[in-house]
Amino acid sequence: MTLLSPWAKHIDFDDPLNEYPRMQLQRGSFTSLNGIWEFMITDGSEPDRNDNWSHIVVPFALGSKLSGTDRNLMPGETLWMRKSFDYTPKDHTVVLNFEAVDQSCVVYLNGFEVGRHVGGYTPFSMDVSQVIQSSNELLVKITDDTDQGLCAYGKQKINHGGMFYTPSAGIWQTVWLEDLPAYAVTDIKLTPDYDNKAVYVRLAGTYTQVVVTVFAGDELVHRGITNKQDYTITLKEVHAWSPSDPFLYTLYLQTEEETVKSYFAMRKFGSSRDARGNVRFTLNGEPLFLSGLLDQGYSVDGLMTYPSEDAMRYELKKVKEMGFNMLRKHVKVECRRWYYLCDVYGILVMQDIPNGGGPIDKLHNMVLPTIGYRTYSDSNYEVLGRPEEEQRNAYYQELLMILDTLYNFPCIFAWVPFNEGWGQFDSAEVTAAIMKYDTTRLVDSASGWHDNGAGDFNSRHCYFRRFRAPRPDDRIMLLSEFGGYTYYEQGHSEPEKLYGYKQFRDKAKWNEAVLEAFARDVLKNIPKGLSGAIYTQLSDVEDECNGLFSADRRVLKIDERKIRRLNERCYRSVK
Repeated sequence: MTLLSPWAKHIDFDDPLNEYPRMQLQRGSFTSLNGIWEFMITDGSEPDRNDNWSHIVVPFALGSKLSGTDRNLMPGETLWMRKSFDYTPKDHTVVLNFEAVDQSCVVYLNGFEVGRHVGGYTPFSMDVSQVIQSSNELLVKITDDTDQGLCAYGKQKINHGGMFYTPSAGIWQTVWLEDLPAYAVTDIKLTPDYDNKAVYVRLAGTYTQVVVTVFAGDELVHRGITNKQDYTITLKEVHAWSPSDPFLYTLYLQTEEETVKSYFAMRKFGSSRDARGNVRFTLNGEPLFLSGLLDQGYSVDGLMTYPSEDAMRYELKKVKEMGFNMLRKHVKVECRRWYYLCDVYGILVMQDIPNGGGPIDKLHNMVLPTIGYRTYSDSNYEVLGRPEEEQRNAYYQELLMILDTLYNFPCIFAWVPFNEGWGQFDSAEVTAAIMKYDTTRLVDSASGWHDNGAGDFNSRHCYFRRFRAPRPDDRIMLLSEFGGYTYYEQGHSEPEKLYGYKQFRDKAKWNEAVLEAFARDVLKNIPKGLSGAIYTQLSDVEDECNGLFSADRRVLKIDERKIRRLNERCYRSVK
């Protein structure tokens, strides 16, 4: 039997995931190119123009069930994807947008190369005004070395199993066209200044002037005009954003020829000491306990792509109903619609940078840290998987693209450059570079171990023993991974070999163990300075059946009422 999520049967395969992808710069023109494409895999040679093409459903990646394909792309092979489409070009600039292609690609339109991109987790665009016609053929040449190349790959692994998952390749997020007038806003960067009741706006485009209008609900709260790149929005009063009140301001930018819509939120992330001297995470100047889930972002039928926006909304609503206020998006970057929904629902996001490099030295990265040897110098590039300067440069290139892509989303409160030493190097320098780029957020410099003292968090992973709060320092104490208890819901997940840190055959006993882990490892350590905890994990993924959800999202294994009550106790403990 093929395991599918509840949303699979409602997908329009001619036009799946057709929502507007970029909610912080919305314009009237939007043409989705999702749907039925053709693909061919070669050994690197040019594809046959007429024969041996098969169908694939975009934006579901090669190898996913929803794509209609059943094979992976191996290093040295080339994936070719093509689509024919009609379009009516106007007297405007026409931009072709890809939300994500795994990993590297060259794009051709009507036989002309129109763009290239390296990195599987970030969107990219190209001006196709000079080559687009009424009838068109779009061809994309894709290579993907997964865990054997320079690019970040996260949990994807050719020899997958256990904590590593089936690799995917190709287009895995929306492809779309838009028309830009001669006077247009093409990019926007929004930096809220909570204390000074201001938002600093940086614009890019071909405009000569822009009218800036801001609404708080139905109330007009700001209007101004600029012909500059930089503009400051001032507010008389601030309506703060928080998980309990995720208030968003609506922003309109009007040029001579168009009006684009955006949004922002007023929030401030920081830390302060409580009456006992413990360092606490603060939101808008008030202490807040962070209770979250590790979120791999994998679907049983779409792999790295959600089957639909309804699937995203259902999952995020359930996270809130269980009482959690945050998610740690684990070594993966999600589509931009997902972050928008976190903004709307009020879910804080700790964002990992997907790992690369390798191979991993298991002794230093997996064995020794779990028995107490947590600290290792990350200047030993070979042991931690980045021996070549080219690998380290590739990390910085993808890091900056990810920071730039996600900068505007209010929900993101912290960046995580490294996890458990995977490809870690020079963490203090990398952390300083992130803090220089983004002064509004926190940084968990080294999640789990190999902590070299940088960043805003003393970040620990604990799976094999009781968690005991470490000696405090000047950083926020965070249990950034714990739990991982396995219970397999028969017929709703699909492990080849069960993987987890403690396995249960009885759901009731599994529930008791999960709730006891919260009480023992989290609640008891809050008075000792623990300021946040992230349970592993949100859902089952392949061999890992340690999720609160089954892999198909049809079964919520945890007792929702009891876990919510525990979360509420955690929040009250830091008031």
